[in-house]
Amino acid sequence: MSLEEEVLVVRTSLLSPYLRPGLFRENAEEILDLVEREQEFLVRRIAEESPEYRQIIPYVVIRNGDHWFLLRRTRKGTDARLHDKLSLGIGGHINPGHGVAEGLQKELDEEVAIEGDYEIRFAGILNDDSTEVGRVHLGLVYVLDAATREIRVLETEKLSGEWHPATALEPMREPMEGWSQIVYDALIKE
Repeated sequence: MSLEEEVLVVRTSLLSPYLRPGLFRENAEEILDLVEREQEFLVRRIAEESPEYRQIIPYVVIRNGDHWFLLRRTRKGTDARLHDKLSLGIGGHINPGHGVAEGLQKELDEEVAIEGDYEIRFAGILNDDSTEVGRVHLGLVYVLDAATREIRVLETEKLSGEWHPATALEPMREPMEGWSQIVYDALIKE
């Protein structure tokens, strides 16, 4: 992670009328249109400290039937705020030359190898104003339905991954990063 890299952002003032807490689909079309129309790129170092912008993050959760792919972040990851946290999602910043779809695919290709076919569908907008980190990011959440469980982590120094049935995830909710807790509550919790 270079804090001098440029990342895709949208002015918070443009998004605010459409945002609500959690994972939601209401007004998703308007938000996606705004991202497409009003996006700009800002040096990440500035974006991380500027609540007047939201960094747009594609965030993909992987499912096979009733099993979900759960990642564990190691202490070798670049963001200390995420060390030892569990994550349901793979996500990252979008850099110049990429749109949302390309940014999503780039993150998947960097972090996991997926054997077999899969389908990706939009699940909603993730907004979390409860933390400083959340106030400068906005998630575009997608569910990847994998045809098989033949998926492996590529960045093994930063991550490990395992499949878990939905029913086994509840005791793991507490050590999950914030966005994963929101996704768990909205998409998985029974």
